[in-house]
Amino acid sequence: MEPSNHGIRRRLAGLELGGTSCVASFCEGSPTNIIKNFRVPTTTPTETLGKLKAWLVENGPFDALGIACFGPVDLNRNSKTYGHITSTPKTQWRYYDVVGTFADLSIPIGFDTDVNAPALAEISYGPHSYASSSCYITIGTGVGVGMVVNREPVHGLMHTEGGHCMVAKLSNDEYKGSCEFHGACVEGLVNAQALAARKHIAPGELATLSDDDDIWNIAAYYIAQLCANVTYLLSPELIVIGGGIPKRACLLALIRQHFQKVINGYLDVDKLKHHLDEYIVGSAFGDRIGMIGACELGKRALEGQ
Repeated sequence: MEPSNHGIRRRLAGLELGGTSCVASFCEGSPTNIIKNFRVPTTTPTETLGKLKAWLVENGPFDALGIACFGPVDLNRNSKTYGHITSTPKTQWRYYDVVGTFADLSIPIGFDTDVNAPALAEISYGPHSYASSSCYITIGTGVGVGMVVNREPVHGLMHTEGGHCMVAKLSNDEYKGSCEFHGACVEGLVNAQALAARKHIAPGELATLSDDDDIWNIAAYYIAQLCANVTYLLSPELIVIGGGIPKRACLLALIRQHFQKVINGYLDVDKLKHHLDEYIVGSAFGDRIGMIGACELGKRALEGQ
């Protein structure tokens, strides 16, 4: 593909690949300057990625591509399966070569998880310029946890899979969990399917429940434990919570309340004691965070990072 010839205002493309839908977008100059986007439902990888690729090519040219992908994925550049989705519950996507699908575009491609990319975007462009570390938790069809330390996404042995941490059950919560691997891990307890199953409704009907329904307190209890575990293990400077479930306005306040109870005064840190609303926060970019994060991956790929 020919370069975009936009001078210093490089055109970057981003792909946000999620379990329910996928979004392609373009930005110019800054990843926050999203100029165009295109959404498709997540079906088979061939159909979904084919539609996204066709749209990108039709609306090109562009200088680099960033792919923020649901996981688990292989981020090891020395691996034969780098750029592949691996052991996902979405069986049709298992071991699918995502990066390879776009290799013939002959442009730099950045690839990371759909939670590492937003974590990176939040401290790169959000109101958190003081921070060099952040955690991004998304709660929707699944639960994902992304980590950035020293302004770099955490990979290590692989990427973080914090949504599958085990947590203490509420004594009156008889739900066994929806995770096919672990049952009552965080994801199995608070994803949309799990919350809806307790109320005997479809996930799409969760929006009809009132703020005082006990399901939000149940969700907040488990999410707060996840936040506490992240704090104990990785000590990020902020935790950003996004995804479909946290759009419920009452949820953040409930999570903070349970977080205080979980840590029980153990951590003598001013932000945790008196400014928790600056530590556990919603995304500064709302629904745009995935697109911005994906474009940031493209920007970094173009810069050779």
